[in-house]
Amino acid sequence: MVPVLFVLLPFLAAASPGLRGDGNAYVDSVQCTGGGALPEDVCFSGSILTQTFDIQVISYDGKTGTVNLKADGSVSAQCDGAEFENQENAITIENDQGCGLSNYDYTVRYCPDQDTLIVNLVKPYNVRVVLNSKSCSAGEV
Repeated sequence: MVPVLFVLLPFLAAASPGLRGDGNAYVDSVQCTGGGALPEDVCFSGSILTQTFDIQVISYDGKTGTVNLKADGSVSAQCDGAEFENQENAITIENDQGCGLSNYDYTVRYCPDQDTLIVNLVKPYNVRVVLNSKSCSAGEV
């Protein structure tokens, strides 16, 4: 068994760093480019593991607007009629504390070229979730 280990050891050491992992390098593979405006009356949806997130833009005047928010999974919440402000596609949702979203710390950014929202969750777990745009169905969010 020992001779086999010595034969395999050089091949294991020479393996691609991507296969072994590289704790010193962080690659941000989420693209977010463009300068267009957030569309009105559109829905965004995405998930990670067992958690699903939906955002419906109800109204938007170029600076402020109203959205419906929904999270389903291990931590569920729904917030209808939350007001938001958009400043250079960084979206700040104002009145979401009374609707079960207090378990979440997050930021939201609209990406015009990709037509996506990126939700950067900080709490309950640190992860980015890409919400893709889709047409809204009746009774959405």
